Amino acid sequence: MEDNAQYSSRVRDLVSRYFASNVSLVTSPLTFAEYCVVPYRQNALRKIKDFEAFIFDAKITISSLTIDVAKRAAQIRAKYSGIKAMDALQLASAIISGCDVFLTNDKQLRQVDEIQVLLVDDL
Repeated sequence: MEDNAQYSSRVRDLVSRYFASNVSLVTSPLTFAEYCVVPYRQNALRKIKDFEAFIFDAKITISSLTIDVAKRAAQIRAKYSGIKAMDALQLASAIISGCDVFLTNDKQLRQVDEIQVLLVDDL
């Protein structure tokens, strides 16, 4: 979405493979909260609309944030040092949604062993 020279082609390839396969993509409402900060600061509302359109056009499932997700996030934070609350909620949401892989740029999240953590750098 940001056309980052380092990651754009890798993510574009991943999304293309997704469309060509029968894989489901899942995200949580927290992704919106995290992504939209900079566009709101810059009053770049078009970026937010484009992001929303991508999520909905790609038929990406948006998981629910539930008490079970919050409990799992607390367990993750208790087990692994230095994991931030938002990251733990994202991970917990993916785990409870039954995801096989969690895609991120945060190397620290690799310590979590309840789900395979894949870095965009690894694509």
